[in-house]
Amino acid sequence: MSRDEQYRKVKAVVRQLGCRDSLYAIWAYSQWLQVDGFQFPDDIQVHRSLIDAQIPQAILSEFTLEQIAREAIRHSDIIPRRGRTLRQWDTLANIVNGIRELEGEIYAEFQIGKRIHLELMRIAHRQFVWQQFRFHQVPAIRYYKLFNTPLIDSYAQAATGLSLKEIYTIGMCYLGHFLESPRVTRILDVRIPGLTQGHFERFLAFTSLPRNVLAEHLRAEHSLDEGFGYRYSSLREFPMVGLSHLGRDELACPIPTLLFWRITTGLYYSLKDIDGFFTEFGSSFQRYVGEVLGARITSVERKILPEEEYSIGKNRKHTVDWIVQQGGDAALFIECKTKRMTWASKAEIADLDALNKDLDALAAAVVQVYKTIVDYRAGSYPQLPFARGRQVFPMVVTLEDWYFFGSEMPARLDALVRTRMAAAELSDAWLDEMPYSILSVHELERATRYFNEVDLTTLVLGRARNKEYSRWGFASYCSEVHGKNRSALPQLFEEEHNALFANLGR
Repeated sequence: MSRDEQYRKVKAVVRQLGCRDSLYAIWAYSQWLQVDGFQFPDDIQVHRSLIDAQIPQAILSEFTLEQIAREAIRHSDIIPRRGRTLRQWDTLANIVNGIRELEGEIYAEFQIGKRIHLELMRIAHRQFVWQQFRFHQVPAIRYYKLFNTPLIDSYAQAATGLSLKEIYTIGMCYLGHFLESPRVTRILDVRIPGLTQGHFERFLAFTSLPRNVLAEHLRAEHSLDEGFGYRYSSLREFPMVGLSHLGRDELACPIPTLLFWRITTGLYYSLKDIDGFFTEFGSSFQRYVGEVLGARITSVERKILPEEEYSIGKNRKHTVDWIVQQGGDAALFIECKTKRMTWASKAEIADLDALNKDLDALAAAVVQVYKTIVDYRAGSYPQLPFARGRQVFPMVVTLEDWYFFGSEMPARLDALVRTRMAAAELSDAWLDEMPYSILSVHELERATRYFNEVDLTTLVLGRARNKEYSRWGFASYCSEVHGKNRSALPQLFEEEHNALFANLGR
Protein backbone atom coordinates (compact mmCIF):
# COMPACT_ATOMS: atom_id res chain seq x y z
CA MET A 1 0.00 0.00 0.00
CA SER A 2 1.34 3.45 -0.91
CA ARG A 3 1.78 6.21 1.67
CA ASP A 4 -1.09 8.15 0.07
CA GLU A 5 -3.43 5.17 0.33
CA GLN A 6 -2.36 4.52 3.92
CA TYR A 7 -2.96 8.15 4.85
CA ARG A 8 -6.42 8.08 3.27
CA LYS A 9 -7.27 5.14 5.55
CA VAL A 10 -6.29 7.17 8.62
CA LYS A 11 -8.15 10.23 7.39
CA ALA A 12 -11.31 8.21 6.70
CA VAL A 13 -11.49 7.20 10.36
CA VAL A 14 -10.67 10.70 11.62
CA ARG A 15 -13.46 12.19 9.49
CA GLN A 16 -15.98 10.19 11.51
CA LEU A 17 -14.79 11.70 14.79
CA GLY A 18 -16.12 14.81 16.51
CA CYS A 19 -13.48 17.50 17.04
CA ARG A 20 -14.50 18.62 20.54
CA ASP A 21 -14.90 15.03 21.67
CA SER A 22 -11.54 14.02 20.17
CA LEU A 23 -9.59 16.85 21.76
CA TYR A 24 -11.10 15.84 25.10
CA ALA A 25 -9.87 12.25 24.76
CA ILE A 26 -6.43 13.38 23.62
CA TRP A 27 -6.27 15.69 26.65
CA ALA A 28 -7.01 12.78 28.99
CA TYR A 29 -4.34 10.53 27.51
CA SER A 30 -1.71 13.28 27.34
CA GLN A 31 -2.36 14.21 30.97
CA TRP A 32 -2.04 10.59 32.04
CA LEU A 33 1.33 10.33 30.30
CA GLN A 34 2.63 13.67 31.55
CA VAL A 35 1.11 14.29 35.00
CA ASP A 36 1.81 11.99 37.93
CA GLY A 37 -1.32 10.78 39.67
CA PHE A 38 -3.74 11.77 36.91
CA GLN A 39 -6.88 9.61 36.87
CA PHE A 40 -8.75 8.87 33.65
CA PRO A 41 -12.35 10.13 33.55
CA ASP A 42 -14.93 7.35 33.71
CA ASP A 43 -16.05 7.88 30.11
CA ILE A 44 -12.57 7.16 28.66
CA GLN A 45 -12.03 3.51 27.78
CA VAL A 46 -8.41 2.54 28.49
CA HIS A 47 -6.84 -0.78 27.62
CA ARG A 48 -5.19 -2.66 30.45
CA SER A 49 -2.00 -3.09 28.42
CA LEU A 50 -1.42 0.65 28.57
CA ILE A 51 -2.12 0.93 32.30
CA ASP A 52 0.19 -1.99 33.12
CA ALA A 53 3.02 -1.08 30.73
CA GLN A 54 6.37 -0.22 32.31
CA ILE A 55 6.95 2.22 29.45
CA PRO A 56 3.47 3.27 28.29
CA GLN A 57 4.99 5.52 25.59
CA ALA A 58 5.96 2.33 23.74
CA ILE A 59 2.23 1.76 23.25
CA LEU A 60 1.00 5.36 23.00
CA SER A 61 3.45 8.24 22.91
CA GLU A 62 2.90 11.94 23.45
CA PHE A 63 4.15 12.78 19.98
CA THR A 64 1.64 10.34 18.47
CA LEU A 65 -1.14 12.09 20.40
CA GLU A 66 0.13 15.37 18.97
CA GLN A 67 -0.11 13.88 15.46
CA ILE A 68 -3.66 12.69 16.14
CA ALA A 69 -4.61 16.13 17.50
CA ARG A 70 -3.42 17.73 14.26
CA GLU A 71 -5.44 15.29 12.18
CA ALA A 72 -8.54 15.80 14.34
CA ILE A 73 -8.31 19.58 14.05
CA ARG A 74 -7.93 19.30 10.28
CA HIS A 75 -10.43 16.58 9.39
CA SER A 76 -12.87 15.63 12.14
CA ASP A 77 -16.56 16.56 12.06
CA ILE A 78 -18.44 18.71 14.56
CA ILE A 79 -20.00 15.69 16.25
CA PRO A 80 -19.03 11.98 16.08
CA ARG A 81 -20.52 9.88 13.30
CA ARG A 82 -21.31 6.14 13.32
CA GLY A 83 -20.47 6.00 17.03
CA ARG A 84 -16.79 6.73 16.36
CA THR A 85 -14.96 8.36 19.26
CA LEU A 86 -11.41 8.41 20.61
CA ARG A 87 -12.89 7.61 23.98
CA GLN A 88 -13.18 4.05 22.62
CA TRP A 89 -9.86 2.22 22.82
CA ASP A 90 -10.43 0.35 19.54
CA THR A 91 -10.92 3.60 17.61
CA LEU A 92 -7.83 5.18 19.16
CA ALA A 93 -5.76 2.05 18.54
CA ASN A 94 -6.98 1.93 14.94
CA ILE A 95 -5.66 5.44 14.29
CA VAL A 96 -2.41 4.88 16.20
CA ASN A 97 -1.71 1.73 14.20
CA GLY A 98 -2.64 3.51 10.99
CA ILE A 99 -0.13 6.28 11.69
CA ARG A 100 2.56 3.73 12.49
CA GLU A 101 1.87 1.89 9.25
CA LEU A 102 1.97 5.20 7.39
CA GLU A 103 5.35 6.03 8.89
CA GLY A 104 6.47 2.52 7.96
CA GLU A 105 5.52 3.17 4.32
CA ILE A 106 7.39 6.48 4.38
CA TYR A 107 10.34 4.78 6.10
CA ALA A 108 10.54 2.16 3.37
CA GLU A 109 9.92 4.45 0.40
CA PHE A 110 12.57 6.97 1.41
CA GLN A 111 14.99 4.21 2.48
CA ILE A 112 15.45 5.78 5.87
CA GLY A 113 16.77 2.46 7.20
CA LYS A 114 20.03 3.12 5.36
CA ARG A 115 20.55 6.19 7.55
CA ILE A 116 19.63 4.60 10.85
CA HIS A 117 22.03 6.67 12.97
CA LEU A 118 20.53 9.90 11.67
CA GLU A 119 17.06 8.49 12.21
CA LEU A 120 17.97 7.81 15.85
CA MET A 121 18.93 11.48 16.17
CA ARG A 122 15.54 12.53 14.79
CA ILE A 123 13.74 10.15 17.13
CA ALA A 124 15.66 11.56 20.10
CA HIS A 125 14.57 15.11 19.28
CA ARG A 126 10.98 14.02 18.79
CA GLN A 127 10.72 11.80 21.85
CA PHE A 128 13.09 12.80 24.65
CA VAL A 129 11.82 16.35 25.04
CA TRP A 130 8.53 14.99 26.42
CA GLN A 131 10.37 13.40 29.33
CA GLN A 132 12.96 16.13 29.90
CA PHE A 133 10.70 19.16 29.59
CA ARG A 134 7.53 18.32 31.45
CA PHE A 135 5.49 20.88 33.32
CA HIS A 136 7.98 21.38 36.14
CA GLN A 137 9.47 24.18 38.18
CA VAL A 138 13.05 23.75 36.89
CA PRO A 139 12.42 24.68 33.21
CA ALA A 140 9.77 27.19 34.30
CA ILE A 141 12.15 29.21 36.46
CA ARG A 142 15.06 28.68 34.03
CA TYR A 143 13.26 30.39 31.18
CA TYR A 144 11.76 33.03 33.43
CA LYS A 145 15.26 33.98 34.56
CA LEU A 146 16.56 33.91 30.98
CA PHE A 147 13.85 36.25 29.70
CA ASN A 148 13.61 38.40 32.82
CA THR A 149 15.87 41.30 31.89
CA PRO A 150 14.60 44.85 31.39
CA LEU A 151 15.54 44.80 27.70
CA ILE A 152 14.02 41.40 26.91
CA ASP A 153 10.93 42.38 28.88
CA SER A 154 10.58 45.41 26.60
CA TYR A 155 10.94 43.12 23.59
CA ALA A 156 8.18 40.88 24.98
CA GLN A 157 5.89 43.87 25.42
CA ALA A 158 6.61 45.01 21.87
CA ALA A 159 5.92 41.53 20.43
CA THR A 160 2.92 40.49 22.55
CA GLY A 161 1.64 43.58 24.35
CA LEU A 162 2.42 41.85 27.66
CA SER A 163 5.27 41.94 30.14
CA LEU A 164 7.06 38.72 30.98
CA LYS A 165 5.37 38.61 34.39
CA GLU A 166 1.97 39.02 32.73
CA ILE A 167 2.72 36.25 30.23
CA TYR A 168 3.70 33.88 33.03
CA THR A 169 0.82 34.88 35.27
CA ILE A 170 -1.84 34.41 32.59
CA GLY A 171 -0.14 31.31 31.17
CA MET A 172 -0.01 29.61 34.55
CA CYS A 173 -3.62 30.59 35.16
CA TYR A 174 -4.69 28.77 31.97
CA LEU A 175 -2.41 25.83 32.74
CA GLY A 176 -3.99 25.53 36.16
CA HIS A 177 -7.39 25.21 34.48
CA PHE A 178 -6.16 22.73 31.86
CA LEU A 179 -4.56 20.48 34.44
CA GLU A 180 -8.07 19.90 35.75
CA SER A 181 -10.26 20.32 32.67
CA PRO A 182 -9.86 19.91 28.89
CA ARG A 183 -11.70 23.16 28.10
CA VAL A 184 -12.42 26.59 29.51
CA THR A 185 -14.79 29.33 28.46
CA ARG A 186 -13.05 31.90 26.33
CA ILE A 187 -13.88 34.68 28.78
CA LEU A 188 -12.45 33.63 32.13
CA ASP A 189 -13.88 34.97 35.36
CA VAL A 190 -10.45 35.39 36.95
CA ARG A 191 -9.72 38.38 39.11
CA ILE A 192 -6.02 39.08 39.31
CA PRO A 193 -4.91 42.54 40.44
CA GLY A 194 -3.52 44.55 37.55
CA LEU A 195 -4.91 42.28 34.83
CA THR A 196 -7.94 43.01 32.66
CA GLN A 197 -9.74 41.06 29.95
CA GLY A 198 -7.59 43.03 27.52
CA HIS A 199 -4.48 41.36 28.93
CA PHE A 200 -6.07 37.94 28.46
CA GLU A 201 -7.05 38.79 24.87
CA ARG A 202 -3.47 39.80 24.08
CA PHE A 203 -2.27 36.51 25.55
CA LEU A 204 -4.73 34.54 23.43
CA ALA A 205 -3.60 36.42 20.32
CA PHE A 206 -0.25 34.60 20.34
CA THR A 207 -1.27 31.30 21.93
CA SER A 208 -4.61 30.38 20.34
CA LEU A 209 -6.50 30.27 17.04
CA PRO A 210 -10.06 29.32 16.10
CA ARG A 211 -10.25 25.70 15.01
CA ASN A 212 -10.96 26.55 11.34
CA VAL A 213 -8.01 28.96 11.12
CA LEU A 214 -5.62 26.55 12.83
CA ALA A 215 -6.83 23.79 10.49
CA GLU A 216 -5.80 25.90 7.50
CA HIS A 217 -2.33 26.36 8.96
CA LEU A 218 -2.00 22.63 9.54
CA ARG A 219 -3.20 21.80 6.02
CA ALA A 220 -0.53 24.07 4.56
CA GLU A 221 2.15 22.34 6.63
CA HIS A 222 1.06 18.80 5.83
CA SER A 223 3.33 16.67 3.67
CA LEU A 224 3.73 12.92 3.34
CA ASP A 225 7.50 12.91 3.00
CA GLU A 226 10.40 11.95 5.23
CA GLY A 227 9.65 14.92 7.50
CA PHE A 228 6.15 13.66 8.37
CA GLY A 229 5.81 13.55 12.13
CA TYR A 230 9.02 15.52 12.70
CA ARG A 231 8.44 19.02 11.37
CA TYR A 232 7.33 21.94 13.48
CA SER A 233 3.58 22.47 13.41
CA SER A 234 1.35 25.42 14.21
CA LEU A 235 -0.19 23.47 17.08
CA ARG A 236 3.03 24.21 18.98
CA GLU A 237 2.62 27.91 18.33
CA PHE A 238 -1.12 27.90 19.04
CA PRO A 239 -1.73 25.10 21.59
CA MET A 240 -5.18 26.44 22.55
CA VAL A 241 -7.93 25.75 20.02
CA GLY A 242 -10.98 27.99 19.77
CA LEU A 243 -14.27 26.07 19.59
CA SER A 244 -17.96 26.97 19.66
CA HIS A 245 -20.33 24.68 21.54
CA LEU A 246 -24.04 25.31 22.11
CA GLY A 247 -23.55 28.99 21.37
CA ARG A 248 -20.66 29.35 23.81
CA ASP A 249 -17.07 30.14 22.83
CA GLU A 250 -14.53 27.77 24.38
CA LEU A 251 -10.83 27.08 24.38
CA ALA A 252 -9.62 23.50 24.23
CA CYS A 253 -6.05 22.55 25.08
CA PRO A 254 -5.59 18.93 24.00
CA ILE A 255 -1.96 18.78 25.16
CA PRO A 256 -1.29 21.24 28.03
CA THR A 257 2.46 20.52 27.85
CA LEU A 258 2.48 22.41 24.53
CA LEU A 259 1.08 25.49 26.27
CA PHE A 260 3.80 25.21 28.91
CA TRP A 261 6.40 25.06 26.14
CA ARG A 262 4.84 28.04 24.36
CA ILE A 263 5.31 30.40 27.31
CA THR A 264 8.77 29.12 28.22
CA THR A 265 11.12 27.91 25.50
CA GLY A 266 8.59 28.83 22.78
CA LEU A 267 8.56 32.51 23.73
CA TYR A 268 11.94 32.67 22.00
CA TYR A 269 10.21 32.32 18.62
CA SER A 270 8.08 35.41 19.27
CA LEU A 271 11.18 37.49 20.03
CA LYS A 272 13.94 36.15 17.80
CA ASP A 273 13.35 38.57 14.91
CA ILE A 274 13.61 41.70 17.09
CA ASP A 275 16.86 43.62 16.58
CA GLY A 276 19.10 43.23 19.59
CA PHE A 277 17.34 40.20 21.04
CA PHE A 278 20.06 37.65 20.31
CA THR A 279 22.78 39.77 21.91
CA GLU A 280 20.77 40.37 25.07
CA PHE A 281 19.54 36.78 25.24
CA GLY A 282 23.10 35.49 24.89
CA SER A 283 24.24 37.71 27.75
CA SER A 284 21.32 36.54 29.88
CA PHE A 285 22.16 32.90 29.15
CA GLN A 286 25.76 33.49 30.13
CA ARG A 287 24.64 35.01 33.44
CA TYR A 288 22.28 32.10 34.06
CA VAL A 289 25.06 29.55 33.56
CA GLY A 290 27.12 31.50 36.07
CA GLU A 291 24.26 31.36 38.56
CA VAL A 292 23.99 27.59 38.13
CA LEU A 293 27.72 27.21 38.72
CA GLY A 294 27.55 29.45 41.77
CA ALA A 295 24.59 27.59 43.24
CA ARG A 296 26.13 24.14 42.88
CA ILE A 297 29.89 24.67 43.23
CA THR A 298 30.58 25.39 46.88
CA SER A 299 33.89 23.58 47.50
CA VAL A 300 36.72 25.75 48.81
CA GLU A 301 38.95 23.89 46.36
CA ARG A 302 37.07 25.35 43.38
CA LYS A 303 36.88 28.89 42.05
CA ILE A 304 34.40 30.26 39.51
CA LEU A 305 36.00 32.92 37.36
CA PRO A 306 33.84 35.15 35.11
CA GLU A 307 34.70 36.45 31.66
CA GLU A 308 37.22 39.28 31.50
CA GLU A 309 38.55 41.52 28.76
CA TYR A 310 42.22 41.56 27.78
CA SER A 311 44.43 43.04 25.06
CA ILE A 312 46.84 41.57 22.56
CA GLY A 313 48.48 44.48 20.84
CA LYS A 314 45.67 46.76 19.74
CA ASN A 315 43.12 43.97 19.75
CA ARG A 316 40.59 43.82 22.57
CA LYS A 317 39.53 40.26 23.36
CA HIS A 318 37.42 38.37 25.88
CA THR A 319 38.23 35.23 27.78
CA VAL A 320 35.82 32.31 27.81
CA ASP A 321 32.52 33.02 29.53
CA TRP A 322 33.27 31.05 32.70
CA ILE A 323 36.18 29.12 34.20
CA VAL A 324 35.83 26.49 36.90
CA GLN A 325 39.28 26.33 38.48
CA GLN A 326 40.54 23.42 40.57
CA GLY A 327 43.68 24.89 42.12
CA GLY A 328 46.66 24.54 39.82
CA ASP A 329 45.56 21.10 38.65
CA ALA A 330 42.67 21.60 36.23
CA ALA A 331 40.17 24.06 34.81
CA LEU A 332 37.02 23.90 32.75
CA PHE A 333 36.86 26.59 30.06
CA ILE A 334 33.13 27.09 29.54
CA GLU A 335 31.57 28.89 26.58
CA CYS A 336 27.80 29.51 26.52
CA LYS A 337 25.87 29.33 23.25
CA THR A 338 22.16 29.89 22.67
CA LYS A 339 22.41 28.45 19.14
CA ARG A 340 19.64 25.89 18.68
CA MET A 341 19.44 23.04 16.26
CA THR A 342 16.97 24.23 13.64
CA TRP A 343 13.74 22.37 12.91
CA ALA A 344 15.06 21.57 9.44
CA SER A 345 17.99 19.70 11.03
CA LYS A 346 15.66 17.77 13.32
CA ALA A 347 13.23 16.87 10.54
CA GLU A 348 15.13 16.37 7.29
CA ILE A 349 17.06 13.21 6.57
CA ALA A 350 17.43 13.30 2.78
CA ASP A 351 18.87 16.83 2.58
CA LEU A 352 21.50 17.31 5.30
CA ASP A 353 22.49 20.88 4.42
CA ALA A 354 20.69 22.34 7.44
CA LEU A 355 22.18 19.76 9.80
CA ASN A 356 25.70 20.32 8.49
CA LYS A 357 25.28 24.07 8.81
CA ASP A 358 24.09 23.78 12.41
CA LEU A 359 26.89 21.38 13.34
CA ASP A 360 29.47 23.65 11.73
CA ALA A 361 28.23 26.55 13.87
CA LEU A 362 28.72 24.38 16.94
CA ALA A 363 32.16 23.32 15.70
CA ALA A 364 33.06 27.01 15.40
CA ALA A 365 32.10 27.49 19.06
CA VAL A 366 34.34 24.57 20.08
CA VAL A 367 37.31 25.87 18.11
CA GLN A 368 36.69 29.35 19.54
CA VAL A 369 37.56 27.91 22.96
CA TYR A 370 40.73 26.25 21.65
CA LYS A 371 41.77 29.54 20.08
CA THR A 372 41.45 31.36 23.38
CA ILE A 373 43.49 28.64 25.09
CA VAL A 374 46.38 29.84 22.91
CA ASP A 375 46.08 33.24 24.62
CA TYR A 376 45.78 31.61 28.04
CA ARG A 377 48.98 29.67 27.41
CA ALA A 378 50.66 32.90 26.38
CA GLY A 379 49.82 34.37 29.78
CA SER A 380 47.18 36.79 28.49
CA TYR A 381 44.29 35.70 30.73
CA PRO A 382 44.06 38.31 33.50
CA GLN A 383 42.10 36.15 35.95
CA LEU A 384 44.02 32.88 35.46
CA PRO A 385 47.82 32.92 35.07
CA PHE A 386 49.19 30.14 32.92
CA ALA A 387 50.35 27.08 34.90
CA ARG A 388 52.27 24.46 32.96
CA GLY A 389 50.89 21.51 34.92
CA ARG A 390 47.25 22.61 34.74
CA GLN A 391 44.90 20.54 32.58
CA VAL A 392 42.45 22.72 30.65
CA PHE A 393 39.24 21.29 29.19
CA PRO A 394 36.95 23.13 26.73
CA MET A 395 33.22 22.86 27.39
CA VAL A 396 30.39 24.34 25.31
CA VAL A 397 27.04 24.73 27.07
CA THR A 398 24.04 24.99 24.75
CA LEU A 399 20.57 26.26 25.57
CA GLU A 400 18.86 23.16 24.19
CA ASP A 401 19.96 19.55 24.00
CA TRP A 402 21.56 18.46 20.71
CA TYR A 403 21.59 14.81 21.89
CA PHE A 404 25.22 14.02 21.21
CA PHE A 405 25.14 10.35 22.07
CA GLY A 406 25.80 7.31 19.91
CA SER A 407 28.32 7.58 17.08
CA GLU A 408 26.84 9.51 14.12
CA MET A 409 26.41 13.01 15.55
CA PRO A 410 29.68 13.11 17.54
CA ALA A 411 31.58 11.84 14.49
CA ARG A 412 30.06 14.50 12.24
CA LEU A 413 30.84 17.24 14.74
CA ASP A 414 34.37 15.95 15.33
CA ALA A 415 35.14 16.00 11.59
CA LEU A 416 34.00 19.64 11.38
CA VAL A 417 36.01 20.56 14.47
CA ARG A 418 39.14 19.00 12.96
CA THR A 419 38.63 20.91 9.73
CA ARG A 420 38.33 24.17 11.62
CA MET A 421 41.29 23.32 13.86
CA ALA A 422 43.45 22.81 10.76
CA ALA A 423 42.24 26.09 9.26
CA ALA A 424 43.16 27.87 12.51
CA GLU A 425 46.57 26.14 12.52
CA LEU A 426 45.83 24.44 15.82
CA SER A 427 47.13 20.96 16.57
CA ASP A 428 44.45 18.27 16.45
CA ALA A 429 46.46 16.50 19.17
CA TRP A 430 44.79 19.00 21.49
CA LEU A 431 41.52 17.14 20.92
CA ASP A 432 42.98 14.18 22.80
CA GLU A 433 45.06 16.18 25.26
CA MET A 434 42.21 18.57 26.06
CA PRO A 435 39.01 16.83 24.90
CA TYR A 436 35.99 19.08 24.51
CA SER A 437 32.51 18.41 25.92
CA ILE A 438 29.09 19.53 24.73
CA LEU A 439 26.42 19.95 27.41
CA SER A 440 22.92 21.36 27.27
CA VAL A 441 22.01 23.66 30.14
CA HIS A 442 19.65 20.90 31.32
CA GLU A 443 22.68 18.59 31.57
CA LEU A 444 24.76 21.32 33.20
CA GLU A 445 22.18 21.74 35.95
CA ARG A 446 22.56 18.04 36.72
CA ALA A 447 26.34 17.78 36.21
CA THR A 448 27.56 20.77 38.23
CA ARG A 449 27.41 18.87 41.51
CA TYR A 450 30.13 16.61 40.07
CA PHE A 451 32.24 19.64 39.11
CA ASN A 452 32.07 20.39 42.82
CA GLU A 453 32.72 16.89 44.17
CA VAL A 454 34.88 14.99 41.64
CA ASP A 455 38.39 15.69 40.41
CA LEU A 456 37.90 17.56 37.13
CA THR A 457 40.58 15.68 35.20
CA THR A 458 39.13 12.35 36.30
CA LEU A 459 35.65 13.56 35.39
CA VAL A 460 36.44 14.74 31.87
CA LEU A 461 39.07 12.21 30.80
CA GLY A 462 37.13 9.34 32.38
CA ARG A 463 34.36 9.96 29.88
CA ALA A 464 36.39 11.06 26.85
CA ARG A 465 38.79 8.12 26.90
CA ASN A 466 36.26 5.39 27.59
CA LYS A 467 34.81 3.96 24.38
CA GLU A 468 31.40 3.35 25.94
CA TYR A 469 30.97 6.46 28.08
CA SER A 470 32.23 8.81 25.38
CA ARG A 471 28.93 8.07 23.60
CA TRP A 472 26.83 8.96 26.64
CA GLY A 473 25.43 12.35 27.51
CA PHE A 474 27.72 14.10 30.01
CA ALA A 475 25.23 14.22 32.89
CA SER A 476 24.18 10.60 32.38
CA TYR A 477 27.83 9.54 32.50
CA CYS A 478 28.39 11.53 35.70
CA SER A 479 25.38 9.96 37.36
CA GLU A 480 26.28 6.42 36.29
CA VAL A 481 29.97 6.51 37.22
CA HIS A 482 30.18 9.07 40.02
CA GLY A 483 26.65 9.27 41.36
CA LYS A 484 26.42 6.22 43.58
CA ASN A 485 25.18 6.86 47.13
CA ARG A 486 25.00 10.62 46.72
CA SER A 487 22.13 12.39 48.42
CA ALA A 488 19.64 14.42 46.42
CA LEU A 489 20.24 18.15 46.16
CA PRO A 490 17.54 20.79 46.58
CA GLN A 491 15.97 22.12 43.41
CA LEU A 492 17.83 24.95 41.76
CA PHE A 493 16.41 28.41 42.48
CA GLU A 494 13.53 26.95 44.48
CA GLU A 495 13.09 30.10 46.56
CA GLU A 496 12.87 32.25 43.42
CA HIS A 497 10.38 29.85 41.89
CA ASN A 498 8.18 29.93 44.99
CA ALA A 499 8.40 33.71 45.19
CA LEU A 500 7.38 34.03 41.53
CA PHE A 501 4.41 31.68 41.64
CA ALA A 502 3.23 32.19 45.21
CA ASN A 503 1.27 35.25 44.18
CA LEU A 504 -0.25 33.87 40.98
CA GLY A 505 -4.00 34.10 41.13
CA ARG A 506 -4.09 36.45 44.11
